[in-house]
Amino acid sequence: MRLVIGAASLVTATWLAVAAHAEQSNVQTYPASFFARSQPNTAYDMIVRLPGFVFNNGNTARGFGGTAGNVLVNGQRPTSKTDDLQSILLRTPASDVDHIELIRGGAPGIDMQGQTVIANIIRKTADSTQIVADVEDNIFLDGHTVPRASLEYTQHSGNSTYEASITRFGDFDDSVGRGAHSVTEVGGGTTIQPAHDKGQGFGLGLTGAATVPLFGGEFKANVALQDTPFHSSLFYEPPGRPQAIRDNSGNRNGELGLHWKGMLGGLEAEALLLQRLSRLSDVNTLDVPDDHERFSSTSDTGESIARETLRYRPTDALTFEVGGEAAFNFLNGTSSFVQDYENIPLPTPNPHVSEHRNEIFAQETWKIAPDWLLEAGARFEFSTITETGDVDLSRSFFYPKPRLLLTWTPDEDNEVHLRYEKVVGQLEFDNFIASSNLAGTGVTAGNAELRPDQHSQYEISYERHFLGDGAAVITFMHEQIDDVVDFVPVKDADGNVFDAPGNIGSGTNDKLDLTLTLPLDWLGLKNGVLKSINSLQWSRVPDPVTGQERVISGDRPQDVELRIRQDIESLNSTWSVAYYNGWDEWYYRVSQVRHRRIMPPYLSAYWEWKPEPTLSLHFEIDNFGRFVYDDQFFNYTGSRADSGLSDIEEIRIKSQPRLYIQIRKTFG
Repeated sequence: MRLVIGAASLVTATWLAVAAHAEQSNVQTYPASFFARSQPNTAYDMIVRLPGFVFNNGNTARGFGGTAGNVLVNGQRPTSKTDDLQSILLRTPASDVDHIELIRGGAPGIDMQGQTVIANIIRKTADSTQIVADVEDNIFLDGHTVPRASLEYTQHSGNSTYEASITRFGDFDDSVGRGAHSVTEVGGGTTIQPAHDKGQGFGLGLTGAATVPLFGGEFKANVALQDTPFHSSLFYEPPGRPQAIRDNSGNRNGELGLHWKGMLGGLEAEALLLQRLSRLSDVNTLDVPDDHERFSSTSDTGESIARETLRYRPTDALTFEVGGEAAFNFLNGTSSFVQDYENIPLPTPNPHVSEHRNEIFAQETWKIAPDWLLEAGARFEFSTITETGDVDLSRSFFYPKPRLLLTWTPDEDNEVHLRYEKVVGQLEFDNFIASSNLAGTGVTAGNAELRPDQHSQYEISYERHFLGDGAAVITFMHEQIDDVVDFVPVKDADGNVFDAPGNIGSGTNDKLDLTLTLPLDWLGLKNGVLKSINSLQWSRVPDPVTGQERVISGDRPQDVELRIRQDIESLNSTWSVAYYNGWDEWYYRVSQVRHRRIMPPYLSAYWEWKPEPTLSLHFEIDNFGRFVYDDQFFNYTGSRADSGLSDIEEIRIKSQPRLYIQIRKTFG
């Protein structure tokens, strides 16, 4: 909190400073030379150095319009969801970037993708060919390693660009380590036994893309294939009851994206087609001397999207945009739960779900005056979700989603945003099929009655630039939420009660964000920068079991990240140290409350050296403070509304430091 108050004082002080008046613009350009002293390897390395900018990777919810991150490439959003935005930027060589435009509040002709701030990467067009080889390894304290390697290809030829990559993934759980498992019986004693947690996975990814001139515009086709299995295990060792909880999951994805952008008469047109197919699988087992449990699920999912946008610019200060999106989604799933070799029925164990969703939208961006910009519009969503198999149910929804954003830029160093928007959450198809966590929460059922939550958001944001590259951004948002998605009880055919995702009524959420980029040259640390991201959140919703107000399950009340970085040009090096305060979550079920948290400090440090422009060596130590992963389960004898505690189960794992080494070589 002191960090937030101190940084807020800095914002207040700089607000009162006298700034020179300059030509007003919502677009600030950072040429490649701005990043030269840090010798970045990738476009992502450049993005995270933008003053006052916090990268948003977007999300993988269904649809395309509501899942955008806050980075464009050549004015366009990447036509991919399987291959996330961060991965695309990490594959884009820094030497391929001409400049980056930072667009705040909006600009005529730019689709802000529902964001208040967008970074637009403009790539070079000169003929070139580059091949990048990247080898990495993660070495943990107990000696196990998680290596990763990739080979990337980029070619520019005239107005065409060709890209390809092959990646050997290495995923890990950073909470692995040794600790203790304890169970405290109410009115009884406490049993403590050693615990050992493991988790890692290795997979393969292939991507390819081609961007070529077509019909007077630009056409891009991209394909992505991924196979990312993951294996984790948690062992409770004697004394006490030895237990082994194992989870083996798999995720196979294939995606094809087609995108065209060009002029049709006096209109700028943009068309997109996207097809995704996935297979998800999970097998979770629990073995103890007198008990065996096995949960398994498999689901095949698909998503087809067609989207068309037309933009008209009658003047440089005014842009109109209209368009529509049509999507078809499906899930065919099966799940089962076996306890002591006896099948336990689940609610809707074999769901077959399909969704037809259509959206039309219109908006205008108007530069009212040199220092005022208005963006106003609305989206109208129509959808029908049909479930067959275990149940026959069809539901239709209609949601209007207005949006209004007003930006005031009194001078080049100050900017204020006011935003109102109606945001509708997207139903996760995973919530229609059962899932499990046999180490704590047990089996969670699917729910065919789930509705999307709706958020009315009111936001004010102020940004101040100072000391050259310094920036402070403070944002407050208030949300009124209808149909809050949390946990509700559902019953199977025999009357057995399970927890499931469901709607629990209306709630609120307030969020305060503060981002600070502070140059440290005035402290004698030449080319040094402090970057701080602080977030506080207060959500409230009536508990459907007890009727008392509480936080929404899974919300994190605070997030504090601090990083000091210095570029040493004479040594072709960059060093950095960082602190992260961890996270804290509560989950409320019918007969259980779960408290899950990371207990700080989480500390990391790295040194990156470029002995030559085409070779980069990165050495990093993560988690050398060794955070504690703490997972508590407050189990009740029945419903929390009318029964007392039965026991308190806790898993505390002391995590391991990790040494990360990266060698990156560019050819061409």
